[in-house]
Amino acid sequence: MIAHRNALVFAFAAAALAVAGCERIVTGEAVQTLAVSENETGGYGPVTLSLTPDMAPVAINFHARHGDDPSEFNKWNGYRALLSRNGQAVASSQFNLNHTGSVDSPQGSRYLLQNMLMLNPSEAGDYELVITPTRPAEMKLYETQVEVRRNVQDSYAVYPEQPASQRTLAQ
Repeated sequence: MIAHRNALVFAFAAAALAVAGCERIVTGEAVQTLAVSENETGGYGPVTLSLTPDMAPVAINFHARHGDDPSEFNKWNGYRALLSRNGQAVASSQFNLNHTGSVDSPQGSRYLLQNMLMLNPSEAGDYELVITPTRPAEMKLYETQVEVRRNVQDSYAVYPEQPASQRTLAQ
């Protein structure tokens, strides 16, 4: 009985931790989804995003699909997202995308979804997003998109003592 109870407590704790990082991806409302093509630098964009203060907090997410090429298993790509307004940097962050395939499961989870930025826009208007590689790409991405979600839940508001790495202001 105690072992069963401990297993349930562990399962609930694991589920809570898994969901804790997903609020930027699944909460709020998707207001803009844009297809983005790879550019000459191996990055993506620029794309124009229309943001307003009443959308805060805003999550900007990256969607993609990877193939099932065995040479790409366990490989990853690194990127830097830079958001600017009128040529002035507003926010930036780095993120990685991993190939989830393996010999036993070549496709793995084919769809990748990663939060790039979380911010509270101070001004209404058009913002430019550019995604640049931070290292040579090890896997090919397909069906790449940028998604803007408004009024997302923010775990940093609940736990303000945690580092806000996703809110790094560009200098």
